[in-house]
Amino acid sequence: MRGVPASRGAPRDFKRMRAAPRACCTGGVMEELSRFISRRAVRAVALVTLLLAATAHAAGAPKFIVDVPFVSCEGLICLDVSLDGAPPRKLMLDTGNARSTLIAEPARQLGWTLAPAQRNNETVPGLWLAGEHRVGIGDDVASTPFFVFDRELLGQYKPPVDGSIAYDFFKDRVLEIDYAKHRVRYTKPIATPVPETRPESLGSLKLIPFGDHGPPVVVGSPFTVNGKNVRAQIDTVFTGTMLVYDSALDTLGLQKEGAPELFRYTDGGVNLLAGRSDSIGFGKSGLVGGAKTLYFVGDGPNPVHQPDGLFEATVGNALFAHSIVTLDFHAMTIDVRTAD
Repeated sequence: MRGVPASRGAPRDFKRMRAAPRACCTGGVMEELSRFISRRAVRAVALVTLLLAATAHAAGAPKFIVDVPFVSCEGLICLDVSLDGAPPRKLMLDTGNARSTLIAEPARQLGWTLAPAQRNNETVPGLWLAGEHRVGIGDDVASTPFFVFDRELLGQYKPPVDGSIAYDFFKDRVLEIDYAKHRVRYTKPIATPVPETRPESLGSLKLIPFGDHGPPVVVGSPFTVNGKNVRAQIDTVFTGTMLVYDSALDTLGLQKEGAPELFRYTDGGVNLLAGRSDSIGFGKSGLVGGAKTLYFVGDGPNPVHQPDGLFEATVGNALFAHSIVTLDFHAMTIDVRTAD
């Protein structure tokens, strides 16, 4: 798992001016004309109000420059992505990682220059820095840095893709994942100032380190378990609903239980315990129908990495199966709504 002031009424002089024609004008013709003008004015005001409301709604809606289909690759979100103008390859969307990746073999086929990655002044075997490369999704082309690694580093369970597009690619963009229609949409980078306040219907996004020494991950709130708020990492490489970490069990009134279930692409393959809850949701909305399955950290030779109490859970693709998730990486807000 891997971050116009409110109106106080018209000025008194203006009100007096509107009343003046009625005071000075007499006769049936003039009075009928006054009524006709008043009716037309009311209709005009109503029309302007409707137009302003429509304009405001349009202005508030993201203008997507990309709207492409995705396929589910064993529960992962897989996209056709062109790298440096080459024919598209299948990459997964990874909101749990700060850097996009590519397997070494296709990187060499593309002629990328690879520099050995280092940690504590020592070379990390099987990991390279590849610099920035052009990413083509739909009609959009933008650049982002890549890590390259040997496929064998993925361990026993290897995702059926050549790499990943990470959340950093969407910096200052609005990313929308329409799970119901299997579509991914996003805007161009937004340069306008971030609003000082956000609508109450939207949640918040934060980049929080995964553990005391981990990389920043995308954490959203308020998700809920049995009506209690939780902060949860949003990880599109987690194919389950919600994983609750050990440090949050007492606060949420939960106990570990359930049969083990293997998640092959989480931390190189881990066993989680499939438990039950009364409800799982976002804000005031429930997100899963039928049995409310959630997961707990299980046992096994490959332990789940836990975030040192910095957030309580991780949510994945199964939770959003019937939802549209909008991640605004400019205003740092999240919206989760049920698809029509």
